[in-house]
Amino acid sequence: MIKDKIKALITITGHSQAELADKKKVSRQQFNLKITRNAFRINDLIELAELTDTTLAFNDKETGKALIEFDKEDIADKE
Repeated sequence: MIKDKIKALITITGHSQAELADKKKVSRQQFNLKITRNAFRINDLIELAELTDTTLAFNDKETGKALIEFDKEDIADKE
């Protein structure tokens, strides 16, 4: 499930949900609910990647190579 992968990303990158909630300027409860309810949209995932110093990408299954990466510029028009 997406929520398990998001929790794993947060742990693997050495962050906490509280820290990321503070960076996003949302309450810790709101951030936790978003994870629990699988309520992340593409712009949330891109922002999460930025906050955890990772990238959101489509990878080639065979090689694992990133074919397309998404970043905050991809959602700039919507903010």
